[in-house]
Amino acid sequence: MTSLDERRRALEDGYILDRERSFKVAARRDRLLAKWAAPLVARADVEDYVIEVLEAGLATPGDENVLNKILGDFVAAGRDTDEAVVREKMRELMYQAAEQMERESRR
Repeated sequence: MTSLDERRRALEDGYILDRERSFKVAARRDRLLAKWAAPLVARADVEDYVIEVLEAGLATPGDENVLNKILGDFVAAGRDTDEAVVREKMRELMYQAAEQMERESRR
């Protein structure tokens, strides 16, 4: 294998690891978001709700399905919320999820 092939392979491997980590952080964020939202939308079955939110996140790439799921559940529960509030919570929890995973990887 040539040096160029080795570098290309290393870049591909790095890209795959970065994408995998991004996916895991987003899934953890969605789990945290569901746990935050569950009591606000009167869902006592928190773990079932977490699964619903995670499934919404898997439906298509990006955050829109998760956002729409949470917003729809707020509306269904008769709770007023602003999209900006949920987006800010998602951003906050993304950082929290990344920090948690970073701490866990150091163990």
